[in-house]
Amino acid sequence: MNSTDVTPHMTIFWDVENVSDESATHRTMTERIRQVGTITRAYAFADWDSRRHMAEELYALGYDLIHIPDTKDNASDYKMAAYILDHLMHYPETTRYVLITGDGDFKLLAGALKDHGVELWLISNPIITAAELLELATVYTDIFSFRPALDCVHPEDCEESVQSILQLRHLAAIQLQEVIRIITKTGSKPGVGHAKHVMQSLNPDFDESSMGFGHWNDFLDWAEAQNYIKREGEMPGTILMLPDRLSPESVKISQEVNQAFAFMAQVAEEGLNDGHPYTLMELGTKLRERGLEFEKVGYRRFSDFVLSAEKRGLIRIIAPEKEGDSPFVLPVYDVDHLHRWFEDNVERIFGPSVNVPKTAFLKKIGTMLLETQTTLAELENCLTTPRVKESYNQILEASEIPFLPPFQQSLAHVLIGKGLKCGNVVEKVNEELSPLGIKIQCPE
Repeated sequence: MNSTDVTPHMTIFWDVENVSDESATHRTMTERIRQVGTITRAYAFADWDSRRHMAEELYALGYDLIHIPDTKDNASDYKMAAYILDHLMHYPETTRYVLITGDGDFKLLAGALKDHGVELWLISNPIITAAELLELATVYTDIFSFRPALDCVHPEDCEESVQSILQLRHLAAIQLQEVIRIITKTGSKPGVGHAKHVMQSLNPDFDESSMGFGHWNDFLDWAEAQNYIKREGEMPGTILMLPDRLSPESVKISQEVNQAFAFMAQVAEEGLNDGHPYTLMELGTKLRERGLEFEKVGYRRFSDFVLSAEKRGLIRIIAPEKEGDSPFVLPVYDVDHLHRWFEDNVERIFGPSVNVPKTAFLKKIGTMLLETQTTLAELENCLTTPRVKESYNQILEASEIPFLPPFQQSLAHVLIGKGLKCGNVVEKVNEELSPLGIKIQCPE
């Protein structure tokens, strides 16, 4: 980039299938990009039939929506790569390419962009981002950093708990071990820079300088000397690994950390099952009453502990509608959790002819449960309660349709169970049925 260029000319290429969050995050991200420079083009690639609401929101934000039917693996990647190469040829005034993706398939293209002399701003979830992409980025941003800031639940939560530097070091080393496991589980190799991005994403209060280290590598030196990690290969290709044998103490602390996060998710689910989601204040009170001490698992503030749980995909913090109200917390069900639930219940609830749903369906179910503020226990109740089933069957009869696909069937039962009027239920379900050419209607 020419040193005389003060304001970069940017084009956004967004792989929505790989990186997305909630509406507020998308708005803030787009606004922040606009503040940095001039956006000449903005493209978002996805199967928009299954993301109708998101499509409307992104169109309003100025994105050109490139529709990729979800029928072929990597189809979205190929189309986005073609658009990037075409843009490179026809728009030489673009000095910075904003790639919103973590997909390693783009590493060769990212390298070509850098060789061409343009800057690369990468935005993604670092946990599922290919290490090679991170290394090629001129600027990197965690998409979760665009989430609204979280206020403390209580004034005392803003005050850091008193912990010795040595204790902080050992707890941070346990967190680093978790980072290595998470990155390895995604199929990537935990490089030094990649690991730090994930460490900071999962643990918002992490700061090596607060533990007496001048640099990230100094912390790694200490962690290796204490046998928490080991390093393999020379810089810049050094890979972080776990030692062959972990100390009993590190195993114990790791278990306690995982149990603490699982317990938080369980309590959040209990609140929703009792009729309304807990606010942050209520959740903090419940956890304290039931003996959870977040300081003992490496967090000096409750707000950091909650944010860290959200980054792990265990809960979702929802901003209040009214200013001055407390945010509230919803449980989040990942694909593995939903797969286990369907394995245990699909035949009993849906019938012997229905198989355990595929991953794409499970993701849609997880999103639907979050958007409708529904737990799995509530979903089961909606699918089995005679009153709800009777209302659902009346809609099918009026529509002269024998059955609905499992996702639309589940959505209809949840909406009926939540007490929505028939017209509202039909409207929302028909939005999901539109790509299939099916329509339902209310009984006369």
